[in-house]
Amino acid sequence: MRKILILALFLAFSFGKDIEIFVQGIHCPLCTSVVRKSLLKVNGVKSARVELKTQTAFVIADDFLDEKDLLEAIKNVGYPGVIKGLK
Repeated sequence: MRKILILALFLAFSFGKDIEIFVQGIHCPLCTSVVRKSLLKVNGVKSARVELKTQTAFVIADDFLDEKDLLEAIKNVGYPGVIKGLK
């Protein structure tokens, strides 16, 4: 049973896309937390990480997710974002 659970988790996170977003204007750890929480609320987001030093958000999301939804979520908390890359 345990092996099936591990396999299911692996498959759930192995399909999807990686998205890098430049988030302009973040300047403190609270900013990164606010942006991360807003990204995690978007339907289809599996994980989100925000780096203060590079002002970059790294998102792992389902294939069906529209990147515009991520930019809208960031904009709604007061930060403009630009897609840097997709994988």
